[in-house]
Amino acid sequence: MPTRAEYRSKAPGFTLLEMLLAVVVIAVVGITISSATGSVASQTYNLERRTVAHWVGQNQLHSLRISQRAENAPVPSGKDSTRVFMAERDWEVRTEIKDTELPTMRRIEVDVYELVDGERMGPFDHQVAFLQVGLP
Repeated sequence: MPTRAEYRSKAPGFTLLEMLLAVVVIAVVGITISSATGSVASQTYNLERRTVAHWVGQNQLHSLRISQRAENAPVPSGKDSTRVFMAERDWEVRTEIKDTELPTMRRIEVDVYELVDGERMGPFDHQVAFLQVGLP
């Protein structure tokens, strides 16, 4: 009958310790990959949100420019807040129009917030533009 030492040296396969070590390595790699994937998904969502918010802000600025030319009247100073639906999301656009040192120029600041379940989140975009009043 073989001794215990002879039996161990001739037995094929892995020891329990080697198997546990392999399981730990696989678990660490799996956790690392899943957290990296989740981080990429989160970054993609945030990038999409900021891009759409920028488009919403640009639309607001362009509509102010178009309305000024269509009405042939200067844009009045003041604050305004409107709701917009774009890219399957609700947005709140806050616009503040200020006078400048030049009587023919207005400073326009646009902040874009996302509305989620009635709660305002953001701002996800802030734009500043200047509009010349009294254009032909």
